[in-house]
Amino acid sequence: MASRGNVCIQMCESMYQLPSRIACFLLVLIQGGILDYYLVTHKNVYWYGWIGADVAIGFVLFVAFMISYRHLKYIRKTSTSNRPIEAGSLPLGYFAWFIYSLALAGRVGIIFNDFAWKLKEEDAFGPNTLKITISLAAIIFLLLLMSHHDAECNTERRHYIEEMTATVVFDILDSVDALDIMFEREDIDDLPNGMGLCIISISCLNLILPVLPLCSLSRSHFGHHVRQESIILLHKLSLVFVVNLPLLVFRLVLWHALSKEISIFPVKNVIVIFLVFHNLYERKRQKLRARDEMDSIAAQEMKQFPVHS
Repeated sequence: MASRGNVCIQMCESMYQLPSRIACFLLVLIQGGILDYYLVTHKNVYWYGWIGADVAIGFVLFVAFMISYRHLKYIRKTSTSNRPIEAGSLPLGYFAWFIYSLALAGRVGIIFNDFAWKLKEEDAFGPNTLKITISLAAIIFLLLLMSHHDAECNTERRHYIEEMTATVVFDILDSVDALDIMFEREDIDDLPNGMGLCIISISCLNLILPVLPLCSLSRSHFGHHVRQESIILLHKLSLVFVVNLPLLVFRLVLWHALSKEISIFPVKNVIVIFLVFHNLYERKRQKLRARDEMDSIAAQEMKQFPVHS
């Protein structure tokens, strides 16, 4: 049994995460096809034009996967513990997500703005199917991320990658949950003017935001080189002020002002906000501590080797 397990692991290693790439590619096509069906069924046949966007996304993903495959293969052959990584970054990783998420956000925005409240639970392509289809973006993100790095468990690189992407899956699911109120016409009418559009906009924007951690990871060669602190800061602040804080306020309004039923995701919003600010505090404290240590060392050197005029 152990030998069979070793053979399976060796086969997966030799394919450089090829199954994850295939699964990601297929899920993108399935998701796009289902969303196109919603648009064509509830609007008109001209919305078949979105198939062209799906083809373009598939092509970008295919090229990104080919480049990442060669990238990882090259790194494994050329890098050693005493030799720096020579391969470049993987810009097509975050570019692919950007193109994919733009198309996804556009279709989600149209569906929930125009006819989501018309969907019926008893239909095969009803609200539940739509929510699950959009939620596939969380799995697609994980598969795209997995196909662009080979960081081993319990390493600094792996910790950095997990830190940058830890909340992405939950943020995507959070956005899908926030859209749930748009399935009932009565609930939409009870919302203050403009709040429905704000909910859709925030949820769609949240689908695009993972491009920031992917961009930072790509520029740092997924932890091999210097980290992009500016992009890290931008991503963390966007998690608070673009996603979690607005969704938290929205849910509190539903709960206290409109007496609507809400999910448990407000707890997630509070946790993410707390963790982001705590992380920023820890980073600032480490920088101050390092600066104080440098000042202390400089002062000791001045005492040992005083400058004589």
